[in-house]
Amino acid sequence: MAAFDPQNNPKLDVVFTSAKYTFLQSVGLFPPAEVMILGDAEPRTFQGAPLVLAYNGAHCVYHGFLKHRGGPDAAKFRPIEVAVKWVAGRERIDRLVNEAEIYETRLNSVRGVAVPKYYGFYTGTVESMPVACMILEWCSGPPIDDVKELNRQRMLAATKMHQAGVMHGHLLDPRHFLPMRDGTLRIVDFSTARAHKCPGARPLTLSTSGDPRPPESCGELDVVESRFGVDAERHGRHLRWANGFYPELVSSFYYKY
Repeated sequence: MAAFDPQNNPKLDVVFTSAKYTFLQSVGLFPPAEVMILGDAEPRTFQGAPLVLAYNGAHCVYHGFLKHRGGPDAAKFRPIEVAVKWVAGRERIDRLVNEAEIYETRLNSVRGVAVPKYYGFYTGTVESMPVACMILEWCSGPPIDDVKELNRQRMLAATKMHQAGVMHGHLLDPRHFLPMRDGTLRIVDFSTARAHKCPGARPLTLSTSGDPRPPESCGELDVVESRFGVDAERHGRHLRWANGFYPELVSSFYYKY
């Protein structure tokens, strides 16, 4: 990220029921804004109001509405329903910095398609504790009950993310796929993700000829397709083994998957 310049870094006010906290952008990508917090995603409350978590290692996702205050057209825009990814303490903040860099430098082309829309990364101090927050599109829709369609949407999102040049590292965790109202999915949590030049993946098939096969194969996509691909419900693993490929034993993913 660019060096911090307080003169050109618009503020974000995060407003809880009983308090307001002001944060600054590390880079001035977005105009001044305010987020009104509705509640905690888990929800943890005191006397009906969401708790403000400001202890070392705290992390949660708040639900709120974002309203931009800068620019001549700010009044024309309706408040945006958002998720506020909130962390406290240096270790948690460092991981959120990595996630923000992935959103800002790698995921531009798939925001709002395979990953949530991104509205900025901000830092501040709450009760003497360093705190950071990232503002993302609120992802909430009906669950996809049809398993084949659910897996198809997982594969579509994963391949689009890889086309954008990102390796997630934890795609077999179903919590990282959130449903949207239009029936698609969004991949979330890029705190340990990294830039990735994807070579593509080997098709999940018993055929050893007729399918275009890249000279290399992406370990993450191979593992995800083995779990969520077309034949994964029946014999995806056996198809891989029949082709002499064993994604479960790929060293870089052995412990993660």
